[in-house]
Amino acid sequence: MNKYAIMTAALLVAGMISPAFADCDVHNADEDKQAKCAEKCEDEYLARKMNYGANQTEVRANKKACDAACGCPQNTKDQ
Repeated sequence: MNKYAIMTAALLVAGMISPAFADCDVHNADEDKQAKCAEKCEDEYLARKMNYGANQTEVRANKKACDAACGCPQNTKDQ
């Protein structure tokens, strides 16, 4: 029984720590360079998306390229 408790605790700790290393969340931009880069991509995307005459296909392509350059391609999967 002790062996299972130790394995469970180790898995829980690993599960809590691992997402912190690969974070592209724009809300964490104060302390993370990658998140700061992703935040700039998001800000530019939102500003250009609201422009009435903007080519939306080009805007989405630019956002995807910017996120890829930041190392956060998962931020544009649904756009």
